[in-house]
Amino acid sequence: MAYEIVNSRRASSIIRCEGASTINLALESLSTNTDLEIVSSASIKRIIWSTGGTVTVARGEPANTVLTLYGTGEMRLDELGYSLANGATGNIVVTIATGGTCVMEVSKVATYSTDLDQL
Repeated sequence: MAYEIVNSRRASSIIRCEGASTINLALESLSTNTDLEIVSSASIKRIIWSTGGTVTVARGEPANTVLTLYGTGEMRLDELGYSLANGATGNIVVTIATGGTCVMEVSKVATYSTDLDQL
C-alpha cells in the first residue's frame, strides 16, 4: 500500500493511503522533526474515502476499530465540533480491503523544543 504523510509543525497532518493493504502509522510519523516536535496524541478531524470494499481505521495496540467505511464518502467532523479521539495516544492503523483511497486530516497534541540554531 502506498501512503503519504504531509506534516506541518504546530498544525494538522494529512495522511493519504492508497491500494489494498494495511499500514500502521506511529505518532512519531506525524512529526516534522522528532527532535523539535514530540507528538503525544492525534485525533481524526476529517476523512474522505472511496473503495469497492471497506476502509477500516483502528487505534492503539491491540488495534481497536473506530471506523468501518464502505463505498464513497466524506466526514467533516471538525465542522460539527467533533473529532475521533478514541485511542488518540495509539498508532493509526488503516486497512483498505479490495483497493481504494483514504485521505485523513488529523489534529495533534505535541510538545515542542526550541532549535537554538534558528534563533
